Amino acid sequence: MTPSSSVIPVETKKSVAIVLIGNFLDFFDLLLASHLTIILTKVFLPTESAIKPLLITFTFCSAFCIRPLAAFFWGYIGDTIGRVPVLISTTFLMSITCILIPNIPPYAEWGIMSAVLFLLLRLVQGFASGGECIAADVFITETVPKPKVYFYSALVEATCSFGGLVACGIGALCLYLSPEEGWKLPFYIGSGVAVLGTIARRALKETPEFLKAIHNRERRRTAPKIYQSINYRNRNIPALFALYVFTAVAFYFSWAYVPSVMVTKFGMSPNAAMTHTTIVLFVTMCVEILYGVLGVHIHPFKILKFKLIGLLCVLPIFAFIFNGLFHYWGLTIMQLVVICLGQGLTPATPIINKSFPVVGRYTNLLFIWACSHSLMYLVTGYVCDQITSFPVLCMAVFVAALISLVGLVMFRPDGYVKEHAGVDSDDVTNQHADEAQDSIENRKLVRKWINKQLDTFDIYKTPK
Repeated sequence: MTPSSSVIPVETKKSVAIVLIGNFLDFFDLLLASHLTIILTKVFLPTESAIKPLLITFTFCSAFCIRPLAAFFWGYIGDTIGRVPVLISTTFLMSITCILIPNIPPYAEWGIMSAVLFLLLRLVQGFASGGECIAADVFITETVPKPKVYFYSALVEATCSFGGLVACGIGALCLYLSPEEGWKLPFYIGSGVAVLGTIARRALKETPEFLKAIHNRERRRTAPKIYQSINYRNRNIPALFALYVFTAVAFYFSWAYVPSVMVTKFGMSPNAAMTHTTIVLFVTMCVEILYGVLGVHIHPFKILKFKLIGLLCVLPIFAFIFNGLFHYWGLTIMQLVVICLGQGLTPATPIINKSFPVVGRYTNLLFIWACSHSLMYLVTGYVCDQITSFPVLCMAVFVAALISLVGLVMFRPDGYVKEHAGVDSDDVTNQHADEAQDSIENRKLVRKWINKQLDTFDIYKTPK
């Protein structure tokens, strides 16, 4: 470890602190509505409807299913204008939605219009959050040197959990003080702090890597060149999609499915369910920070591999021990294990981010993350609604963890498609290569990939 890598400038620490605080505020606003789903669906959705379970699932998923569309929008801004404008804009949008949601008249007064307005604002929240978390990850990846980047990157996940924890705790407290109208106060609090976060983020400076990319004029690459760098010859794209499968399943299972089961099957009050969730969120936050500390000393991919293999070993044991119907403690223990071992890719996120070129990095990462999570939220919501046996639930989670482990084995930390070494991006773009030459280059890439697979199957082996 060199001295330059062990000492982080004060200015960099301030920037990272602003990003983390803003990330906390954004996820406080987003997860506030998610944790209050049980209350908000009673206020804004019809109480008697044959499709109410579907509406409740869509209420939770709507904020996340809009993310693929948000990926195009925020990705373009983040890779052409800068990472900082994304961070400022997402926080500002969150503050607006938190002001408007508590002021929507309930379904009893406005009928279907109330439901439409509520779902529309949830979509706006999802659109804003779609650019937040990955933007914070990329900013820290491009700002903090190794090995401390693994710890600071883990803090991004930890602040997400902390935002949900505070949202859940304040929500439970406000509902305890006022069961009917108490849910409105947290939204006003969230709006106020989001405005402060927006103002603070205006002091951020762009990341060094992105500024260097602008200096080299790499952002002027044509669409075909961008396509060549992200098409499916690069095994990291499907591998990362598979890696995100279990993180999405773990999120939905722990923060949507389990609280719902606690209320509907075990007769817990919304306050008690939110208190339960707050405790789990606290444990999750502590574990994510622990992973960050370990990532400074242990290869992050080894930690990620250990987490997934641990899940595959533990889940069959749960299915055997808690055989039959659902048990409160069985579900609680499974929730803790799944969320601690499965949520997020901590502390390997910086390595994954660095596997993509600077130009297009944010767009690629955001789009893969958004598509995988949106799809898996819908699939997990439907599958969980059909499950009535605890062993079957364990098996479904087991399959998701197995898919992510396959993705981890497939992923190459250094990436496969790389920029032309020592050649300026504009020079490459301006070359008038014909179709025959492109075909030759494509065959070379295929041969190179085949030879690389024959040489090694070890993802930790240092490339020559």
